[in-house]
Amino acid sequence: MIRKSLTLLVGLTLTASVYAANEKTICGETDDRVPSYNPKVARALGSMTEPAGCTITMIGRTCAISAGHCHTTFGFAEFNTPLSANGSIQHPGQEDIYEIDKSSAVYTNGGQGNDFAVVRIKQNSLTGKLPGDAQGHYEVSFNMPAEGDMVRITGYGADYGDDDRNFAQQTHSGPITTLNRGSSVMNHQADTMGGNSGSSIIHEKTGKIIAIHTHGGCYSRGGSNASTLIASHDKLKQAIQSC
Repeated sequence: MIRKSLTLLVGLTLTASVYAANEKTICGETDDRVPSYNPKVARALGSMTEPAGCTITMIGRTCAISAGHCHTTFGFAEFNTPLSANGSIQHPGQEDIYEIDKSSAVYTNGGQGNDFAVVRIKQNSLTGKLPGDAQGHYEVSFNMPAEGDMVRITGYGADYGDDDRNFAQQTHSGPITTLNRGSSVMNHQADTMGGNSGSSIIHEKTGKIIAIHTHGGCYSRGGSNASTLIASHDKLKQAIQSC
């Protein structure tokens, strides 16, 4: 279903964590995200009573990546989430809810190009399984992509045009628009909204994570969203390798 972008409503937020890194934005006149059911990508919540949070992605048996400004949402990770009901998030079964080990978090909230988090997620309290074993995980690429390469973002962004999709998992792909030499900012045109913060950015050709989505910047006639590029950020690469 094609839905008009409601960019003026992006400033409306449900939690400080969703708002923290500026509004995530739709690129163009329509919101082209579609529902997805990727088990490797979870919703991060500071507590089970919060109405929304951020996005977190598995990169190993216990290790996951997100945005640094999302550190306040590192309470629980929910996988295999159902659609929302009347605009409110719905939780999966206990077998898909994992406690995040806040003490393990290595993060920086330093603005565009310097916003990242690497954190461990504990074994499931019901099944005893580690999230990477039960849900799978992505490989991370330390190689530089190229401008024009297609990338995909999957995450838990707001959707003010569809109650069932609001803060439920959705996905969209778009091109890399700019690689900023001398910095770790990578701009792209995949649709996002508040709640997509921390979404891994997957290189469509390789299927590997190359960046972490953090900031908005698109509008109805152009612009681009921003992310932290892994290949050009030494501290992020070190945190991933050490996790």
